[in-house]
Parts: sequence; C-alpha cells; structure tokens
Amino acid sequence: MRLAGTLKRGVWHVSRECDGIAEAGGLKDVVAGLSAALAAEGIPTAVVLPRYGFIDLKGLEAERTGIRFGLPMPADAGGRGKPAAFGVERVEVYRCRRQGVDVYLLDSPRTRSKRAIYTYTAEEEREDPERRKGTGHRDANYLNLLLQRGALELARAVGPPDVFHCHDGHSAFLPAILKVCSPYRKELKGCRALITIHNAGRGYHQEIYDPDLAAALTGLPGEVLSAGMAGGAVDPFLVGAAYAPINTVSEGYAEEINSGRLEELTGGLGAAFAARGIRLLGITNGIAPQAFDPRYPEHSGLPFAFDPARGELSGKRSCRERFVGLLAGGSEARSGGKPGAPELDGLEVVGSLDGTADRPLYTFVGRLTGQKGVDILAGAVDRYLAGGADVQFLILGQGEKAIEEYLLEITRRPQAVGKLCLLIGYNGWAAKYVYGCGDFFLVPSQYEPCGLTDLFAQMMGNLPIVHAVGGLIKVLPGVTGYGYEEHSVEALVAAIDETISDYKDNPERLERLRRRAFAEVFEHYTWEKVLRGGYLPLYRAET
Repeated sequence: MRLAGTLKRGVWHVSRECDGIAEAGGLKDVVAGLSAALAAEGIPTAVVLPRYGFIDLKGLEAERTGIRFGLPMPADAGGRGKPAAFGVERVEVYRCRRQGVDVYLLDSPRTRSKRAIYTYTAEEEREDPERRKGTGHRDANYLNLLLQRGALELARAVGPPDVFHCHDGHSAFLPAILKVCSPYRKELKGCRALITIHNAGRGYHQEIYDPDLAAALTGLPGEVLSAGMAGGAVDPFLVGAAYAPINTVSEGYAEEINSGRLEELTGGLGAAFAARGIRLLGITNGIAPQAFDPRYPEHSGLPFAFDPARGELSGKRSCRERFVGLLAGGSEARSGGKPGAPELDGLEVVGSLDGTADRPLYTFVGRLTGQKGVDILAGAVDRYLAGGADVQFLILGQGEKAIEEYLLEITRRPQAVGKLCLLIGYNGWAAKYVYGCGDFFLVPSQYEPCGLTDLFAQMMGNLPIVHAVGGLIKVLPGVTGYGYEEHSVEALVAAIDETISDYKDNPERLERLRRRAFAEVFEHYTWEKVLRGGYLPLYRAET
C-alpha cells in the first residue's frame, strides 16, 4: 500500500548533510535513505542543504530555480565580539533531483566559502593560521540559521510541505521560528515539524552562548529563548522541542538520555528535558540494504559476489585478496583500469596486510575519536601485536590528532608488518572493501546514538563486535554478533578472544551468526520498515 495520500504536500528534510552531496557522518545516510524511502512511497519529498563550496553544481546537474531572497541577519563579527549592526544575507536557490527527491541547495557567499561541512581544512589553515584544521567554523551559528530561515523562505516561494523534518541542532530552532515568527506563522500555518537528534553529545547541540545574538539570528522573542536556556546557553533542542515532537535515532539511546545515565556526556540534556516535561522518543535508523548486498556486485560495488545468507564466501576471500593487492600498490592499485575497482585517492596508506586467509581480519570504519572508542581500539591492537597474536587489523578513518598519531606509531612497529594497515582519510570505495573483506567488525564506541556501520558490516558477512550501549544493543550477542559491557581495553580484548576461539574451533557457529545477522537487516532495519513503523506516525501527529 502506497502512502502518498496521507502527506499530499510532502516532507522536507532540513539538514547539513546528504549522502552523495555533502558527507561527514551517519547523518548523511539517514537523510538520503529516509528521503528516498518517502519518495518511493509516492510522498513528495525534498532535502534542503547549504551549497558548500566543494559541491559541484554541474556534476549534480543542479539548475537555478530563479528563487532569490535576502535574509536580514546581524553583521558577522567572525567570532571576535558582538555584531554591531544588521546586514542582508543574499541567497540563491539551486535544485537537482536524485532518486525521486528534490534537493534544494541554498547558495550564498557564506555557504560557498565553506570547503568542508563543519570544520576548517588544512588549506584554510595555511591561508589563515587562526583557522586551524579540524576546528569548527567561527560563523557556524550564522550558517545554521541561514539554512533554517532559508528553508522557510523557500517554502513561502514554492509552497510549504506538510512537515519540516529538522535534523540535529543545526535545524532545531526551525519549529519555534515556524510557529512564532512572522510571516511564517501565518503563511505556513498548516505546516508541522519534527526534530531528530542524531548526536546529543557535548559539542553537538549547536548552542548559542550570547542570548542577544540568538535573538538577532532567530528572530525569536526573549521569553521563547530563555525557556530554552541550559548551562548558560540557548539550546536549540530545548527551544525547538516546545513546538515539535523530538526523537533520537534508537530506542536504546533515547532511554539512556531519558533515564539520566548520559548526563555528563550530553551536558545535562536528559535532566533539562525532564524539567520541561519532554519525553524523548526513540526510532532506530535503517539502511538501504541493496547498496551493501554482496550478492549483487552491480549494487555493492565489490568486484566479486558472495552470499552470507548461504555461507558462500569464496567471493569474500577474492575481495580480500584484491584489496590486499591494492594496498600493496600492485598494478591495479591506482589505475582504475578495471570496472568497479576502487580508488585509494585521499587516503594515506600506512602498514600492510599479508592476506593470509586462515588469519581473522578485524576491521573498523569511522571517525578516529574517543567518542568512537578508537582509543580503546588502539589499546587492544597494541596488546595483540605486542603479544604476537595471529590476527590482522584494517582501520579506515580520520579524526583526533593524538589518536591518529598513536595508531600510526603502532603501525610502524616491526611486529605490525603484515598484520596492521591504517588508512587515514575517507574513500567510499575503500570503505566498501573494508566492510566486505573483514571477518569481524569493531564498534567500540564510548556512546553511540544508533550505529549504521554495524548494519553495513552484517550485510557483508562481517560480524560486529560492539560496546553494548545506545543503538548498538540491536546487535544480539550470540545471535547476530558479539558484545561487551565495560568500556575498557580489557573488555574489548575479552570479546575479541571469544571471536578468535570461534574462528579457530567453531566455524559452524560463525556461519549461523552470519546468516542470522544478514537476515536481521532485511527483517527489521530497512528504511521502508523504519518509515512505516516509526516516522509516519510522527509526521502525521498534530502539534
């Protein structure tokens, strides 16, 4: 049954990321996957994004819409003091279409100057030492409000959706602006909004610490902003949640926040919600499994097919052999000469794997940060290599300088030769290979709102080993993977030891887990199921 009649004007996703256009973290996958699922149901769907400077409009086949508007905003003091006066942010709108979804790109000098989504690049640091690589943009609050108010202006121009789906703190002021501020409260009166928290950790709320600046940027009255104050700042989640339902991306993460167990890590968000009578809902994310289905190389991007559902893994071994050759700098490594061969561009390849088929390969894809537990992972890798264990590790990502340097130091030790390869950076083709090559996939996050990499790995017969927190509790130990409770090197090592034992002595159990893990994704974690069972009731809810 198609659902187009229930949301005739559709749903707009307001976000800083979208897969294939502006990519940084798991948010990109959610926005792209959920919007495509909506469009497949016949529901008019759009994504509204900033047009960053790295976005190739020609490559996207994006066209000018002819829509232009000016947003009165306080003059930008560049993080060096209070703005002295108002100016006008000039915005032009481009449009492209992907998988039945309209993508609107809000283009302005401010958005166009951004060479990465959230942080300064090495190139920008060379041009201006004050813009240090990896630090957040000084005008992030301006960019966030340009996106939110720009989405509302766009709705005035082309006609409003039924629902604005606001992703993370970057767009969480929008429900309040929609309901309170002129002209939106009149012209867009029939619109509803929903806020989804993808990460409630400290530093992810997009708070504004100057109430006067918050008022100038949002146009919201003082009483609305003061009701959303916490920790000396105006918190978009608290402001927006007074005007729209609010959820996070797994039932487990919602429970952790509601119960107060994550107060230190979330800056007291659970207590702040409780004080306002707000109950955070949980809807676990899904994925588009076809893109990670190794049975069909034309979709997975891998050069060889294999089938975890039937225990047919010879193609998986061939993928590993191919990738080990690529990493070693063989003739195919950077030629791109064969269809589907991944490039390694943008990656610093350090270390090596010897490709031994009877040695388990442990893999990781993600940000190299403490939140992702990579400090714990590095400690475990250090311990196994120092002890001469017959295992291999393949790690792909980039992140905190100290963690990168620790991993690099381990990788360059003699005992790491053939057993550890570190890929610094990100490349989508390489990531597919890492998922496809591995026997076990490590997810040692300190906290995890949902986790998608575990699902990607399950699709490719790469059994997840997870720290059982937040959204990672969906991995069922002994059924679809392995888990451990304590956030420590010792606990991770104990879980890896269990997998080593199974790899050597209990291959029947591994095959049973791989089959169940593969089936679990299709049964519970496709975007169609998440949409129908989770988001549609919220989209229909009156506020």
